[in-house]
Amino acid sequence: MKKKKVNYKKEYCDYFGVHSFIFDEYEFIVNHRKVRATKIHHILFGANKIEHITNWMALSLENHDKAHDEKLNRYDLEKIHLEFMENSPY
Repeated sequence: MKKKKVNYKKEYCDYFGVHSFIFDEYEFIVNHRKVRATKIHHILFGANKIEHITNWMALSLENHDKAHDEKLNRYDLEKIHLEFMENSPY
């Protein structure tokens, strides 16, 4: 049986109840800037990937690339994401 593909952006938007401007969580929490997110990033990915909102983080393309290049620490991203969830601007 084939595994159902998850639409991460839709699931993320549904969770927060937002469907227009999605904030880059890193920029919002760390730099206090309202930057548009274009990617939903798995904080844990590969074999450790978790299919749950606690592992999905909205990022701009630039920050998404930094996360994959390990220029943004995933443990820091996890803390930022949890803070964003607790203090959602939506």
